[in-house]
Amino acid sequence: MARVCSRRSPALFVVLGLGSLLCLAVSSAAAPAAGSGDPQAAAVQALARRYYAFTWQASPIATTENGLHTEDDRLTDFSDAADRAYGNRLRAFRNELAALAPGGTTVHDQIDYLLLRADIEGDWWQRTYLQARRRNPAIYEEECTNGLFSLLPKQFAPNAVRARDAAARMRQCARVLEQGERNLTDPVREFGVVASQEIAGADPLFTTSLESLTPGLTPAQRANLYGARDSALRALHAYKAWVDRHLPRWHAGGFAVGKEQYDWMLRRVLLLPWNSDQLAYMARLELARDRALAAWEHDHEAYTAGPIRHQPAFTSTAAFLRYYQDQTARLVAFIKSHHLLTIPPYIGAFKIVPLPAALAPIYPGGFMNPPGTFDRDQTGFYFVPNYNPSNTSFFAAQARQAVLPVLGHEGIPGHFLQFSIAYKNPDFIRRVHSDSVFAEGWAFYGEEMLMRTGLYDDDPAGRAAVLHLMRHRATRVLVDIGLATGRMTLPEAISFFARNAGIDRATAYGEATRFAMGPGQAIDYLTGKMQIETLLAQAQDREGARFSLRSFHDRLLSFGTVPLSTIAWEWFGDRRWIDRAMNPIAPIQMP
Repeated sequence: MARVCSRRSPALFVVLGLGSLLCLAVSSAAAPAAGSGDPQAAAVQALARRYYAFTWQASPIATTENGLHTEDDRLTDFSDAADRAYGNRLRAFRNELAALAPGGTTVHDQIDYLLLRADIEGDWWQRTYLQARRRNPAIYEEECTNGLFSLLPKQFAPNAVRARDAAARMRQCARVLEQGERNLTDPVREFGVVASQEIAGADPLFTTSLESLTPGLTPAQRANLYGARDSALRALHAYKAWVDRHLPRWHAGGFAVGKEQYDWMLRRVLLLPWNSDQLAYMARLELARDRALAAWEHDHEAYTAGPIRHQPAFTSTAAFLRYYQDQTARLVAFIKSHHLLTIPPYIGAFKIVPLPAALAPIYPGGFMNPPGTFDRDQTGFYFVPNYNPSNTSFFAAQARQAVLPVLGHEGIPGHFLQFSIAYKNPDFIRRVHSDSVFAEGWAFYGEEMLMRTGLYDDDPAGRAAVLHLMRHRATRVLVDIGLATGRMTLPEAISFFARNAGIDRATAYGEATRFAMGPGQAIDYLTGKMQIETLLAQAQDREGARFSLRSFHDRLLSFGTVPLSTIAWEWFGDRRWIDRAMNPIAPIQMP
């Protein structure tokens, strides 16, 4: 999992506690032109710069994680006045963009218009229908924990500067949490449970992890940092006590947005050509296929002779982390020897680091932080859970058997490579736009692509892990749709998840609850992968004997993390996906 903002609004997803922005990709292949110079297109670009600057200022953590560092001493203002001001400004942006339709004369410019519209509409949709500010107690405590954590991984400034800003943010936690208590007029009990659980594990972030900022501080600077830390912890503990007291009176469920609104989001925000019924149908077909592949693989493993690669057991987390780092080099060597894609020379280091204990309840499988959109330091991090043979959670157990599938998903050729390439796009809108269907679809596609091209020929555990992840992602689609449309309660979704994905109930609980908070994200993996495979077939048909996987992958990444329907239009002149997204009345054929 990439700890990135994987939906439309740069601002709102920090409010939802999911971190920084996803961006675009460009590689050594030719990138799309940066615009036609059309006056209307130029107006769209100018509006985009104002809109994104506005959202970043409203969400200081997003600003930090994008590498801008102009708001590092602030947390979000959740007051009624700030909320009204944001809503009024968003409405003005929405109206201004509508007056600029269709946004230009070229395909490139018209797509830029649709990308900006998707971001603004996603922002509006989250405010209108998810209403996290009054319904989700977790967004307030996550503002405090994410606000601190975002300052820790990279030394983008001297410790004294980061410690000063961390102290300023921690002293604002009491204000943020008090605003939460006033704002939560319709809280969801299940979301309150999450908030309570997360706070229960948060102390190490403010104690152990915070110590990374202390080398070189003066006694006065240390005292300021520790005083702010103590203030933040008191506020968090008091907020947990408040949540725990009120939990019995908060209503259970009621977080579904309904089929009509969910389908609107699929079309208008994700620019998908399918509605929820069609996505569910595709997921059920894929789930059956994944079970068949697992049966074939079991038979294959039983009767295949030859040397078998086994991942070693480890005596310490440090040894486990070193193994992860070594396997990154193996992945890169395989990609180069098999000519799968071009790794540009500007790609930074990809570091494997321990997952802070405070974040383990939120990210049981770990997470990846790419470099920020405007970051000078191109280093990326993958935060790996503690190596513990007694940990039976799905992601931890999988990593003990085979680290390569998750490493390929999060690192190279997956998220880290794609995001790193993304920030080089010459078109501003495409540099800052976020489309998680492309991002997660690309990372998921890479898992099976690496298996099919031979990475796991001598590694049955690696093949088994890839197949299990395929089954897991198909189940995610059905759970996400069920929760968002109201067809499943949360307990029903957890049971369905555990049974059909073959995972433990603790992992099923964590994932299903996260999907209830942010509908739409869990469909990204399978939906994006299927679209990429469709584009691959189109490229093969068009290029014939000239086709190569490397040229296909390089060209695909050059468009950026944008809806795949826009890539089909811009690359192949195929408007069918876009037309279906724009006109839901038009007949929609299955792929």
